[in-house]
Amino acid sequence: MQMNVRRGTGSLGSEYEIETPGCLYFAKQKFFSLKKRITLTGPRERPVAQIAGTTAFFHSHFDFDLADGKSYEFWTESTWKGVYCCGNKLESYRLYRHKGLDYSIFQSDVQIAAFTKNKIEIGNSDQYEVLLNDDANPVLIICMALTIDVLESPTSGPGVTYDAGNIGPEERPFDRSWLPS
Repeated sequence: MQMNVRRGTGSLGSEYEIETPGCLYFAKQKFFSLKKRITLTGPRERPVAQIAGTTAFFHSHFDFDLADGKSYEFWTESTWKGVYCCGNKLESYRLYRHKGLDYSIFQSDVQIAAFTKNKIEIGNSDQYEVLLNDDANPVLIICMALTIDVLESPTSGPGVTYDAGNIGPEERPFDRSWLPS
């Protein structure tokens, strides 16, 4: 499955449009808040998920509350190597930042998703594709991708921004041959 994520600037914070086969999601990040907050909605503004968290220089922690009743925690395991964990009592995931602008998501050491962010950002607009397995939870993957976007995208104004991505160490190399199943 392929999802397209587009970020633009609203009047008060970032706004996202996430296109999946068969569904269009929208997300808004609150601008004035001590905690980072994102609301994810589906068609007819139906609430799908709430993302709330805090960031610090070496650590971040977010909570994902999905409309289906499931809750997940998302936190930084290693800032240096770009490793993030996500899970609850029943499921666990690891998100890896690789060299450049590549990211991958694993569940039980099996890759289930990948995305590559854009190098060039015009204004505060950005667009990238997320590839994921058909049996992966798209709402959870969207929550992880949006959180990474909030954590690692520069806040820019008008103009053009170039993002070189990660030039430091990585926990594992990006698998360019991976295809969703």
